[in-house]
Amino acid sequence: MSPEWLSQVLLPWVLASVMMAMGLNLTKADFALTWRHPRRLLLGSSLQILALPLLAWGLVLFLPLSPLAAAGLLLVALVPGGATSNMFSYLVQGDLALSVSLTTIAAILAPFTLPLVMGWNLEFLGLSGAGLRLPYWHTVGQLLLVTLVPVLTGMLLRRVLGTQTLEWILPKVKVLTGVAMIGVVTALFFSHAQRLPSLFSIETLAVLLMCVLSMTLGYQIAHRLRLPHASVRAITVEVGVQNAGVAMMVAFTILQQPGIGLVPLLYGLLMNVPVFLWMFACLWRDRQLAATLERS
Repeated sequence: MSPEWLSQVLLPWVLASVMMAMGLNLTKADFALTWRHPRRLLLGSSLQILALPLLAWGLVLFLPLSPLAAAGLLLVALVPGGATSNMFSYLVQGDLALSVSLTTIAAILAPFTLPLVMGWNLEFLGLSGAGLRLPYWHTVGQLLLVTLVPVLTGMLLRRVLGTQTLEWILPKVKVLTGVAMIGVVTALFFSHAQRLPSLFSIETLAVLLMCVLSMTLGYQIAHRLRLPHASVRAITVEVGVQNAGVAMMVAFTILQQPGIGLVPLLYGLLMNVPVFLWMFACLWRDRQLAATLERS
């Protein structure tokens, strides 16, 4: 299986199927309560759309990354969260409705904001002069086809399918799309293994710092604004867990630059380390609190 076929054919299809599965999970109830608290939505969206790219630029200026690696890190900061962030919000007992709402807002905006801002980033990095271009409307169209259109299709199918059929099909779709995405990322990892940076490289440090600092930023701001614990956890996950699949698709398929796609691939693999550590810390804290309340 060639790397080109994996990245340019299979990855977009699998990514679209994952987004459709997310749409199958969306209901009006997911949004009704969340939209009564617009401050939480505004905070989470602002952190994702404004703060994350600035944080990524801070790391690019601070660390001696190559221009292609820097472009990959900046690309990660511009993509929305995905089904993975919703899964982590659920596991950590966060506000799932808020998580889904933030993912949906980012998925709606990303096809229009990503090609525009990434085009500027390529110019600032001096890569546009090397022949790298991100055609705006072409990129918008491709991103819509693998993000927003599948989500809307999933929501439409949810309304068409009966409750009984949905209850039967939804767990199977979740498992199938999850396995497919893991399979594609694993295949891409092995097909580009010789070109991937080592685990002790500056690129690995940049990826881990990006994830840890973005989660810390989301947690600290949401906590200091005294949002409910569940909302704090949802915002923490949404800011830290990015849809690396979208970033890889832009790099491999649209830009056709594997050198830019290696950092998003690395991010998709390594972001799980700090997220899982934080998740276990939160669950351990919850058990300790529950035990304290029982004793009192």
